[in-house]
Amino acid sequence: MNDLPLVSISCITYNHASYIKECIDGFLMQKTNFNFEVLIHDDHSTDGTEEIIKEYAKQYPDIIKPLFEKENQYSLGKPTGSAVWNLPRARGKYIAMCEGDDYWIDPYKLQKQVDFLESHPDYGMCYTKVKRFVQKNNKFIDEWGGPNEKLEDLLERNTVPTLTAVIRSEIYSSYSKELKKENKNWLMGDYPIWLYSSIKSRIHYLDEITGVYRICNESASHSKSLIKTYTFRCNFFQIKDQIMKKLKVTLNESEYNKIMKAKYFELLPLALILNDTKCIDSAKQFYSKNPKGFREFMILNLSYMTKILLKIKYILKGYKI
Repeated sequence: MNDLPLVSISCITYNHASYIKECIDGFLMQKTNFNFEVLIHDDHSTDGTEEIIKEYAKQYPDIIKPLFEKENQYSLGKPTGSAVWNLPRARGKYIAMCEGDDYWIDPYKLQKQVDFLESHPDYGMCYTKVKRFVQKNNKFIDEWGGPNEKLEDLLERNTVPTLTAVIRSEIYSSYSKELKKENKNWLMGDYPIWLYSSIKSRIHYLDEITGVYRICNESASHSKSLIKTYTFRCNFFQIKDQIMKKLKVTLNESEYNKIMKAKYFELLPLALILNDTKCIDSAKQFYSKNPKGFREFMILNLSYMTKILLKIKYILKGYKI
């Protein structure tokens, strides 16, 4: 067996003391016919996460490779994420991703995905589905993830669970270099990588559950703030526009209309609540040229719009504007 790792597992943590053991155990349980390394970056946790990681690193020095910050880099406004902290020190041919509050449950997860990628050189990425767990309720709610292998599908929606992704290192490195200037204001670090991978190679969906995605009380993608939720959704579409422009990818009229319908289906109800005139005006312009699309939008959003009009106090009750 080659001493070099074939896979570098990238894990970023911050105040994950309650979850990090389950996460690391999910890495160590992997049964593979190749070596792998676990690159953990802790952004100066204050809840004991660092001490737990050090214990694991002491027990498994050949596998666990931690990196600890003396100050919280995120609060200092410095670049963050796997591409910044772990990619430069990764030695593997493939990068697997999993943040410190999620975890793997299939001991053959890595082996299955690497076997596929090794035998299909035209594919740059492989992912699976997960179980979703709501932390505050302490219960599983559903399964999430699904076929999202074509660029036009990814542009419409994102059903790629980050903790399941295995990507060729060369593609990840190329993404980091080519889109380094564009990603400074992006609120999500994973979705742009999926888009880039689908443009530069092919993506494979493995229809199996391999991990658990933990929905925590407050995060960028799950916030109680209506404004934060709306900002996050807007950024989702801004990322698409910037990547498509940078990589000079064009869409035909049918594909473009499909993406725009998805955009306003997501944004317009919240834009009406928050009175975002820019979004409302752009939606008007789009639907003035596409009245059929507007009728579809109203039909799809009818129940939601009714709730906004008739039960707005209940919709806003759980949010802080």
